[in-house]
Amino acid sequence: MANRFLVSLLVIIVIASIAFNYIQYENTQYLQQTISEYKKQIETEKETKTIPPIPVPNPVNQSSGKTTPVYNVNDTSLKSISAVAVRPILSSDGFFETTTYAGTVLKITVEIRDGSGLVLVNTAIPTGVDFQTSARTAVMIAQKYTNFDLSKKDVIFSISSGNQQEMQAVDGGSAGGAMTVLLISDISGKPINNKVLMTGTIEDDGSIGKIGGVSEKADAAGKYGAKIFLVPSGQAITQVQSCDEKRAGSFVYRTCTSQDQPLSDLTEKEFGMKVIEINSISDALSYFNTNSTQ
Repeated sequence: MANRFLVSLLVIIVIASIAFNYIQYENTQYLQQTISEYKKQIETEKETKTIPPIPVPNPVNQSSGKTTPVYNVNDTSLKSISAVAVRPILSSDGFFETTTYAGTVLKITVEIRDGSGLVLVNTAIPTGVDFQTSARTAVMIAQKYTNFDLSKKDVIFSISSGNQQEMQAVDGGSAGGAMTVLLISDISGKPINNKVLMTGTIEDDGSIGKIGGVSEKADAAGKYGAKIFLVPSGQAITQVQSCDEKRAGSFVYRTCTSQDQPLSDLTEKEFGMKVIEINSISDALSYFNTNSTQ
């Protein structure tokens, strides 16, 4: 009886094992098919390179009495600006993951067409809501600043980078100020000084909002060749670390402290680039719409 019971038990175990392996096989096949479909979807998105449009309100006060700029929508030349953003870099030693940050320079172009008041953000890599929100706010501020009605125009921002794969991790909010400068300059027909770069969000009242990674962005701007780097008010500083070592017998004691230092002191020495704080989009335009780098 005992032997018969053991045989029955072994048969049940074998059947259960076969059933389990079959289920695992089916799940693996399904997962591989899902991954394949997902890859095809990503490739399709890369080819289309377009993010869905966002309706934008028209805040222009037509009774203000200001002169409305004349914009030629048949002009096919695209105005561009360079902006600085930051991206995280993950590294691992096999046990622990650490995150460092690096600045990167983006190229942003804008085109205004006859349309229905839409804002399009065009990138080679699909991005999140930060770029879209910045674009929408840029359009709103540009309308208020220039008194130019965009309710019957479509505004298309195209954003690219030297390494397009990096775009997936770029913080889009910090390019908002540059997008606004670009659009206002395009509507007003004013040139953009390519020796000036900036970072900072654009707020609903036209002020430039704070961002992170200023030191990394300043490094990227300096290597790019900028002579003036505009940052939000209160952020033209960096942390400089100094360390002292003392030996006591066979032991070495190291003490490190950090203190604030003007960022411009470092960038002028290394790149010949000034770091200047700004409060508003008007401040930014006063630097971008001139050929001076003083």
